[in-house]
Amino acid sequence: MDTHLLLAQTAATIVLLALAPTAARADTPPPNDGHRYVGVGGQADNQHDQQVLSTLSLPLGQQAWVQAGVGESRSGQAAGGRKPGILTGGVGAAGHAMQLTVNASHRADGSKYRQTDVGSSLDWRHDGNVVGLDMTHRNSHASGTVAVANGQGGSTNVPALARISGNGVGVHGTLQATEHVSVYGAVARNHYKSTTQQSDPAAPGGLLGLNPVLARALLGGTSVVNRDEVALDHSAMAGASYRWGKVAVSGEYTTGQVHDSGGAMRSVELKADVDVAPGWRVAPGVGRGSSDLGGHASFASLSATYGW
Repeated sequence: MDTHLLLAQTAATIVLLALAPTAARADTPPPNDGHRYVGVGGQADNQHDQQVLSTLSLPLGQQAWVQAGVGESRSGQAAGGRKPGILTGGVGAAGHAMQLTVNASHRADGSKYRQTDVGSSLDWRHDGNVVGLDMTHRNSHASGTVAVANGQGGSTNVPALARISGNGVGVHGTLQATEHVSVYGAVARNHYKSTTQQSDPAAPGGLLGLNPVLARALLGGTSVVNRDEVALDHSAMAGASYRWGKVAVSGEYTTGQVHDSGGAMRSVELKADVDVAPGWRVAPGVGRGSSDLGGHASFASLSATYGW
């Protein structure tokens, strides 16, 4: 799948949705209602993995919107010790039964780590029920050193470069079971290709698996907190939410298989959305995650959003 073709197709669909006439009554909220806000959120675990992201969303007319964000993530030494900055952007458009979004993110830690993701989602909505199709593309690379035998019974560290790229497709959905209860889930399948290059032509090309620091720098380490940096061959999520008044409580379970036989990642999380004042929403959360490479970790999250 060509990234430029994906962007062109989704952009054209957004324009058509934005220009399409709506037959909404005067008392019906516009399709992009709720997309004027500013928010900041962060999460961290007990292994020194952290992430913080600020987001601004603004409506365009009555059917479209744009978003931009900036942040930073940090990985503990067990996951490569990198500290990339994060830039995000997105655009969307909605009718009263369909919604399309296109988003992109870029993470960079100098020249030693870069990751770019582009994705789009097309949703069909009716009475609180949602069915959606997702498409993604990733291109990332990481540089570091690998230990190469020097022929004298020891080893020498030589520069190396690892890359990963590929496309993914997934589906997601929400079922409004009752007035207060909804259940939701998602599954995705990614097709990634990874390669390595070393400055020593005599060294074998498969040393990525022998160098945990370089492998985790490329594949996203083992942290649930920085899950967006993990290359997963397939993933799944299931959750349920209960809302009463100004409070909604939800529980989620996620699982995924890390690329290149990197083992599995799993997490369970309990979180709440609380409307604390007009326009203000606070969302705390706690959870427990595990990975075959990184072991277990507890994590917490907190975000605040103001809409007007």
